[in-house]
Amino acid sequence: MRLGSLDVLAPKQRVALVTSAAFLVAGTAGAASAVRNPTVGERGGIRQAIFDSVTATGRPGHPVITRISVSSLTFPAGPRRYRKFARVDLDDPKAGYAGALLGYYVASISGWRVLDLGSSEVGCTVPSTVFRGRKRAIMRDLKLECP
Repeated sequence: MRLGSLDVLAPKQRVALVTSAAFLVAGTAGAASAVRNPTVGERGGIRQAIFDSVTATGRPGHPVITRISVSSLTFPAGPRRYRKFARVDLDDPKAGYAGALLGYYVASISGWRVLDLGSSEVGCTVPSTVFRGRKRAIMRDLKLECP
C-alpha cells in the first residue's frame, strides 16, 4: 500500500473520485476566458499593423496601445484566409478611446491586418465570411459588441 495512491481506495471510491475530478476539470475549463495575451511575435506583428494603419489614415494622431487580446478561436491554416483574430485597445490624448479588430491573414506574405478601427461598434461591418461563419463567437470572445 502506498500513501497518495488510488490503491488505498475501494473501487467505488476510485470511480467517484475520478468522476469528481473530471467534472471539476471540465467546469473550470469552461469558465476560463477564451482570450489570451499575445506571444512576443504576435505582439510585434500587431503593433506594426496598428502603426501602419494609423500612419496610412492619419487618425488617431498618437495612439498608445493599452491592451492586446488574442482570441483562442483559431482556424486551420489555409491559403488566403484569416486564421486568428485580435482586439487592440488604444488611447489617444486628443482623439480618446479607439478599438481595433485585426486578423492574421495567411498568404504568400502572411501577417496581421487591421480589419476595423474606431470608437464604437468595432468589427460590426466586417463581413461574416472573413470569420468563416464564426463571427458571433469571435466577437463575443474579444468582447466586441454589435447592435
